[in-house]
Amino acid sequence: MLLNSYHNGYSWSDNILDGVREALHDEHVDVDLHIEYLDGKRSSTPLVHDRYRELLRAKYADQEFEAVVATDNLALRLAFAWRTDLFPGVPIVFAGINDMEMETVSGENATGVLENVDIAETLRLAKRFHPWAKRVVVVGDNSITGLAIRNQVMNAAEDVQDIFSFEYITTAALDPILQGIKNLPEDAILYLIPSYYKVEGTLYDAGEVLEIVSQSTDRPVYSNWKFLLGHGSVGGRLISGWRQGYEAGKYTAELLRGAPISSLPVIEKTDNQYIFSYPRLVEFSISQDLLPPGSIIVDAPKAFYEVSKDVFWSLLVSFVLLSFALVLLAINILRRRRIEHKIINQLSFQEILMDSIPQLVCWKDQEGRYLGANRSFTEFFGIKDPDDVMGKTDYHIMKEGRFTEWVAALDREVLLSEKPRLRVRISLTGPGGETVWLEMNKVPLYDAQNRVVGTLSTAENMTREINLERQLLQSQKMEAIGALAGGIAHDFNNILTSIVNSTELALMDLDAESDTAQDLERVLRAASRGKRLVQQIMAFSRPSQEGFQPTDLAEHVRDTVNLLQPSLPRNITVNATVTADPVCVMVDPTQIYQVLMNLCTNAFQAMRDTGGVLDVRLEDVYLDPDHARELDMQFGKALRLVVSDTGPGIDQEIMDKVFDPFFTTKGKKEGTGLGLSVVLGIVKNHGGAVRVKSRPGEGATFEIYLPARQAQSETCDTDGTRPLLSHARILFVEDDPDQLITTPRVLASLGFDVTTAARGSEALDILAAGRTFDLVITDFDMPGVDGVELAKRLAGHYPELPIILISGRNQAKKRAKNSPNIRRIVEKPFGRDELADAVSHVLYTQE
Repeated sequence: MLLNSYHNGYSWSDNILDGVREALHDEHVDVDLHIEYLDGKRSSTPLVHDRYRELLRAKYADQEFEAVVATDNLALRLAFAWRTDLFPGVPIVFAGINDMEMETVSGENATGVLENVDIAETLRLAKRFHPWAKRVVVVGDNSITGLAIRNQVMNAAEDVQDIFSFEYITTAALDPILQGIKNLPEDAILYLIPSYYKVEGTLYDAGEVLEIVSQSTDRPVYSNWKFLLGHGSVGGRLISGWRQGYEAGKYTAELLRGAPISSLPVIEKTDNQYIFSYPRLVEFSISQDLLPPGSIIVDAPKAFYEVSKDVFWSLLVSFVLLSFALVLLAINILRRRRIEHKIINQLSFQEILMDSIPQLVCWKDQEGRYLGANRSFTEFFGIKDPDDVMGKTDYHIMKEGRFTEWVAALDREVLLSEKPRLRVRISLTGPGGETVWLEMNKVPLYDAQNRVVGTLSTAENMTREINLERQLLQSQKMEAIGALAGGIAHDFNNILTSIVNSTELALMDLDAESDTAQDLERVLRAASRGKRLVQQIMAFSRPSQEGFQPTDLAEHVRDTVNLLQPSLPRNITVNATVTADPVCVMVDPTQIYQVLMNLCTNAFQAMRDTGGVLDVRLEDVYLDPDHARELDMQFGKALRLVVSDTGPGIDQEIMDKVFDPFFTTKGKKEGTGLGLSVVLGIVKNHGGAVRVKSRPGEGATFEIYLPARQAQSETCDTDGTRPLLSHARILFVEDDPDQLITTPRVLASLGFDVTTAARGSEALDILAAGRTFDLVITDFDMPGVDGVELAKRLAGHYPELPIILISGRNQAKKRAKNSPNIRRIVEKPFGRDELADAVSHVLYTQE
């Protein structure tokens, strides 16, 4: 039986086993060898040992052994402990035993080979290699073998205490070792005892541990075991596991042949060899002259070796023939090089010429793969280098699918027809999201046999020319329509004046409660709507600059968005970003409000069914001369007001008509078609420009450019007359019948949409039914659910809904302190102006 302390695959014990087998073979002994692995490196506990003992007892109950071989300390210790039960009287041969006194085997019917490593000699060599080294850091584990070797190291330390001091890292975990060697002193080297470590369920053997340690430090690592060489150890006077096993195998053969065990003394030391790792010698600049005589160097580059005469002459003849062929090739290469030099010069000139052309130039093969492109082409499509397009197709380098399909179809048409296509225009989305127009020419490419082998394309960016052309046409069209609209508005005003005057005179002669009077009141209301329509026409045709005043445009935009936001449905999110510096500019704040409201209203109507995001931005821009000329503005600093939505977008076919008066895609009851034309008239009146970007399904973006004209006054009127939103929705809750009639009429006269509730519970039912409101005004003192209790219940379900509390009691203020959704308290009695101020504060002021 061979008791192996460790497991199959551990190099040290496998080498011992190989030595035992080879010795038995060399001694010509026929052996039935039973091998048992105790797995001491990975699982070594008394419980495991007891269970293994029971296993062996059951397994070999009917088996008698003539000899037991124990490899390493654990196997020998257990063999001594188990021999009475398992193999009484059987001699024991051991190998690889560390730190054992001779008295231990006295009278035990045992002999073998001790693992006495020459640690002191290895450390003396290390001192020779590294004169700067003054201390040795010894790394090992807490296993039986590890502690035994540690004792051997401590004994060796006494022999070299004049040249080294020693530090010990003995632990069962790998992390403390790596932490300990992380900041080694400059004069330290490492000495590694073969150890196993488990990290997060993974077991690392001695070779892997040595590799991890050597890779974690820049200091040389030494060890005395040959099987660790090649894993990061420098080398030294190394012990061989195979030699230990071979000596133990020879002793076993002697015992089996009948030799008494007393004639086989314990071998205290086997021959150790000087063996070193070539890569480590190079890494630490260790000269081979410092190595002891007869040293073995492993992993060194292989030297040139001698070959047979036949091979030599074959090589020589081959070399002569190859040399002759090489001379011929050299002459040919020189000729070709002169030709290539000319070609390179021509290609270099052509490349410089192509890159200097502002047009986009590219050429492809019949499969649509790029054969080349100039720098204008690659810069336009955001490609770093022209070489990056080689061998690729449009689908690899272009992001817009519609344009890619169009180009591919045009290539196929040119290849099939073998005829050029000239001055073909196409639009695509540029790198910044803007619409870009290209005018493209495609011609077939021919080879030397006049066969079509590809296409050559040139394209010119026509965006600026097309925009200027459209701007001129739009300006001419708007000028003509404006003149017509101005004349219509003038005549319409005269007609409305007669209607209004005649109606007011007729009302003076009638009873106010009569049906005729009510009919005439409706006439006046219709005339009022006509008056507002005429005002929009006049703003479009002849906008006035009388309302221009110093205005902080940034603050004005913020206020307008705050006014608009409460009235929008909850499925529309409003984002307002103002990055422009607060600067006083000369604008008409009312007209700018109308511009922003018209654009936002259009965006809201586009998204009201599906919801979306309404984005409003005001930012500083600088117009260079080219951009300013395109916008028909003065170059320099300007302000850009952007209103974008995520709605269905604008069809390209009607893009040129959106600013035409009375052009609309809405129903008859939703718009007059004057909204965008009024926007254009107001912006032009301010010396600005309007640009629209849209694609179907991708929303619409309107950009308003305004000159940043500095106001002469340093004081900006950011408040002004703030218009109220006539469509804000208010829920009024009051148990008093008179106030339930009069207060809603006051609110209605201020322009609000009012719904009434006579009790707090009725208000909760209205809200639970799905009705939405921008504000709740409630009386404090009501039966059942009073005003404060109503606010608390609403806070749980509608936390964003503001509340105004009406009361004549001091108790209301105390109780309202704990209700953050109560934004204002109005004390009775109150008038129309007080109520208007409270509603305006809550709806249109950010807290």
